Amino acid sequence: MPNLVNFVLFQLVWFAAVGGAGRGWMWFGPLAAAAFVLVHLRLCPGPARRSELVYLVAVGLVGTLLDTLFHALGVTSYPTSAEAWPYLVVPPWIVSLWVAFAALPRFSLGWLAGHTLLAILFGAIGGPLSYLGGTRFGAVGVGEPPIWTWGGLALEYAVLTPLLLRFAPAHRPSVPASLARRAQRA
Repeated sequence: MPNLVNFVLFQLVWFAAVGGAGRGWMWFGPLAAAAFVLVHLRLCPGPARRSELVYLVAVGLVGTLLDTLFHALGVTSYPTSAEAWPYLVVPPWIVSLWVAFAALPRFSLGWLAGHTLLAILFGAIGGPLSYLGGTRFGAVGVGEPPIWTWGGLALEYAVLTPLLLRFAPAHRPSVPASLARRAQRA
């Protein structure tokens, strides 16, 4: 059940963030993401909550840095947020999407853990599709030539998706596999 809840809540956050940004409601997504994170942390086992929160913040920072670089290079733009958020750093609704995306490996994307090629493919297709949806809402603009945007986003998500899965607290082994095998033989 947590997998379904996680998936549905992420979709709601995505629509709140992108749909809200498309209407000029830049803070709607971060509010939805904050509620999602609270539910997500509640579903995590008690001892894992702290490491999960640290992971969510770290992914939020990495995603923000990468998308800010794309924005600074003119690969992406955020036309409906530009007036309210004239800063070089991407708008808060983008940051909130990264934090929400980081909550997926523990539950709804956990099945991809250990399947690196599938995770690369999933990221290379899913990341750009998410931005394409953002263009349909008017929240995201694409730089010229568009192939640079779509290629850059595909590369970004093809690299980050397997890394997110690899370093997610739910899937990170507490003991290296080689040490665990030695302990079992002894």
